[in-house]
Amino acid sequence: MVDEELVEGIKKMVSKLDDPAYQERFSDFDRTLQFNFTDTNNYYLVFKDAKCEIKEGDTEEPNITITTQSEVIIDIMDGELSPTKAFMGGKLKAKGPMKDMLKMQMLMK
Repeated sequence: MVDEELVEGIKKMVSKLDDPAYQERFSDFDRTLQFNFTDTNNYYLVFKDAKCEIKEGDTEEPNITITTQSEVIIDIMDGELSPTKAFMGGKLKAKGPMKDMLKMQMLMK
């Protein structure tokens, strides 16, 4: 159940790339985002040409790594928690270039 809800939340996030304004912003964003979840399966997202593919598991060399519990990401995707509050409150840890993380934050709002 958690994985289904989590994947739906991630799909909701990346569906913003269907919007032409987001497509323009992400047209040159060729990155890999690794989600490391402490309570369920890991997932990674491959961004290329303003599209995103969601894959289960781990990637070898992610550009960005986010470590958290699945519930935190679900709350962010549902608008119940801001990514900034989650990060500042220690509920979410992120590694990677700041400009890439700020871009990802656009999708999480």
